[in-house]
Amino acid sequence: MKKLFCFLFTLLLPLACGAAEALPQLVKVDFPPIEYTAPENPTQSYPASKAHFSEDGLHYHDDSLDVQLHKISVYDTTATVAFVQIAHPDQLRTQQAKPYPSKTTARIDTIAKPVHSVFAVNADWFTYHSDGIVYRNGQLLRNRDMPQDDGLAIDINGDFHIVSPMTQAEYAKLTVPIAHSFAFGPTLVQNGQVQEIVGRRVTYRQRMALGQVDTLSYVFVAVEGTNEEDSGGVSMPQLAQLMADLGAHTAYNLDGGQSASMLMGNTKVNGEPKTMRAIGDIIYFTTAIAPEE
Repeated sequence: MKKLFCFLFTLLLPLACGAAEALPQLVKVDFPPIEYTAPENPTQSYPASKAHFSEDGLHYHDDSLDVQLHKISVYDTTATVAFVQIAHPDQLRTQQAKPYPSKTTARIDTIAKPVHSVFAVNADWFTYHSDGIVYRNGQLLRNRDMPQDDGLAIDINGDFHIVSPMTQAEYAKLTVPIAHSFAFGPTLVQNGQVQEIVGRRVTYRQRMALGQVDTLSYVFVAVEGTNEEDSGGVSMPQLAQLMADLGAHTAYNLDGGQSASMLMGNTKVNGEPKTMRAIGDIIYFTTAIAPEE
């Protein structure tokens, strides 16, 4: 009954049903000018200094990357929010467990460690499916229309674009080259507006979403489900409202359920830390600052 009440009032009262606390917001960081060339081989990315992580593990900051983590309670459910800011768009990268078209899976920390990830989340596990238009690190890996769905494209400037329907014709309308694209969804927020989620049965689950707040500034949310005590999960409309309330002008749903994993350094920071389902791919951020000699 409580879940039904929350669903009916989600769009009218976004701060109701357990979301009454003030939500964290992005605190803008100004980075100094840097010279940086992204490596073609992600294993050659700069490793991050442990000195740039806070003692509690909830913050990372250097002259090219800032990550702020927040633990919140929304809709009677625990969520982990991460605000990420970068100095250069190539610091936002993706990695698979094995090169496409392999369907190999691995734990998020196994995928993230060799590429020197500072912060990572699971992506869309696109290799689990056969359709969708998928770019990764500037390469077009798959080009199969999914006209019933919408995709998320991230261009080489680090800006988000919703592509709906997810077809080659719609992708051809984008004027800036694509660095990454994802075939999962649905779209949660577009042009600052919460999107109506249609054609889906209302369920309350563990979920993962990403959004763009500002230039080279992003928000990620991992919402717990019944896997954690006192958490019942959220519906897709609730997740969309949450992303908008966190400041995202564009937001998109990623693979959720047991796949939902958020990693700071080598530590999983959402849900049960030791529970990591094998996944196909990740979105991650690296530092653009070379280590001191």
